Amino acid sequence: EAKVFVIANPGYGSMGSVEEVAENRIKVQLKVDEEPQLMDLRDALDNEGEDWYFPREMCNSLGVSPLLLSKITSTMKVGVENKSGRGSSDMNIGLSIKYSSRKMMAPEYARYVDNGGWQYSDSLFDIIKAYIDKFPELFGELEHHVKSDKINTSEIAKKLGADFDMRTYLDEVRKYLKALPTNNCKLVGVGSEMMSSKHVEKLLRDLEKHRKTVKPHELVVKVKPRVLFNPKFQNGVLPPDTKADFRICDRVVNVCASHCVPFGLKGTIVGLRKTEDQRADSVKFEVLFDDPFIGGGEMGPCSTHLYTMLPFTLINFSHGSRANEDKNY
Repeated sequence: EAKVFVIANPGYGSMGSVEEVAENRIKVQLKVDEEPQLMDLRDALDNEGEDWYFPREMCNSLGVSPLLLSKITSTMKVGVENKSGRGSSDMNIGLSIKYSSRKMMAPEYARYVDNGGWQYSDSLFDIIKAYIDKFPELFGELEHHVKSDKINTSEIAKKLGADFDMRTYLDEVRKYLKALPTNNCKLVGVGSEMMSSKHVEKLLRDLEKHRKTVKPHELVVKVKPRVLFNPKFQNGVLPPDTKADFRICDRVVNVCASHCVPFGLKGTIVGLRKTEDQRADSVKFEVLFDDPFIGGGEMGPCSTHLYTMLPFTLINFSHGSRANEDKNY
């Protein structure tokens, strides 16, 4: 009994077993799960109330120069004198939420607008303002050294007075930065989309609520061979359904058997990673799978559920639903 997926309605995306082949039709018994539509979450994403600021707007409100804002949102190195008094080591006091040269960004905090440049989110504004308020001595001196590639903190310490303990002060800065939500945040290419942490939390609540109400059922269909996808005969990087479009919140299933993500595991697209490369395998999707697995990444409270997937590894349930709605309209 060959395991196949149906890429037509009814039962789009469902996996089943071939029972009979006759007269150019294949009889397949499917196990069908009603997938959540997540309409409330989609509406919340469409009506996101986050305000975005151009750099000059944020600079005026924070009282910092555009160059300092640019560096503090990226990498800003300061030289910290070693305990031995010989030489120094680098310390990054920047937030590392965007890199112009690499065209990378943390989409919850920064985005790039065509013909407009960088914009920063309201939540990032609050983070930077709190950072400045916490360490006013540091930011007061950074403006005088902002054009330097690397700032020598011993020079800053001299201006702050002989009694100022710069090493202890920088240790506090390091601990503060490590505790911020921007610490080690995931960076994606410019133009990519990523679901915010608060929306991921809503997603998990909606999925848990759906699981308590849904009941799988069996469905027998007779279909033409062209609407069946057999993973054993996958053709390179060609997607199972070349007409499928992928969006944030779409429900998908892994159809690649030779993958660290378990075969047949379902999940939700929480990120669209776009690149300048136009190859078919350059588009990637961040999928938060329903169950944990070895090798999965972390997102929110889910420790081993996240994985970056390519189009040829997925069938999109939500695309099937949209296609069915358009047909019946």
